[in-house]
Amino acid sequence: MRVTELARATGVTPSLISQIERGQSRPSVATLFSIAEALGVAVDALFDRSAAAQRDSQGLVNHQKGLGSASASTVPSDSDGSGSRYVVRADGREALDIEGGVRWERLTPETLPYAEFLELVYAPGAQSNANPYRHPGTEMVLMLSGQIVIDVGFESFELNAGDSIQFPSSMPHRYCNNTQEAAHAVTVILHDYDTSGSGDDTSG
Repeated sequence: MRVTELARATGVTPSLISQIERGQSRPSVATLFSIAEALGVAVDALFDRSAAAQRDSQGLVNHQKGLGSASASTVPSDSDGSGSRYVVRADGREALDIEGGVRWERLTPETLPYAEFLELVYAPGAQSNANPYRHPGTEMVLMLSGQIVIDVGFESFELNAGDSIQFPSSMPHRYCNNTQEAAHAVTVILHDYDTSGSGDDTSG
């Protein structure tokens, strides 16, 4: 797909798409969902895999330095392969920094075709988007720390640590951290459209 075609499908300018592609600009949450939907992929398919790989590589180098003359074969690992197949270590998550002071960290080793499992990090004063947005699917959120206000339709819900919410993503919504403290939450976004790459959107 050409830049101009993607820009037309997502309702933004070709220059913005080009800047995002080159890492010179961060997309808003709304733009991110629009790009993913236009490409027929899950949102976390757009995550920065190089950052996680660099952290993993640096961690291995530092560990080997600490071992002195020990060989690489003595570096502890998950003998059953679970470290890469099932488990995501806290310092090895793939992440995506979004416009407005928002960071998404993926909690699964690979992109799933039916859901996103993410930790949301909202800096003080951060917001997901200036205006409410919508996309296919269902969202579930569990607050870990801090506070986030989520607008869904014409209602606003203040979530604190331990609170949870579930709502259809097809309703206009937005997230906002109005406090001076970073907020952390876990979210699951269930897809009701095809993200297998076929581009067959069944959401209407």
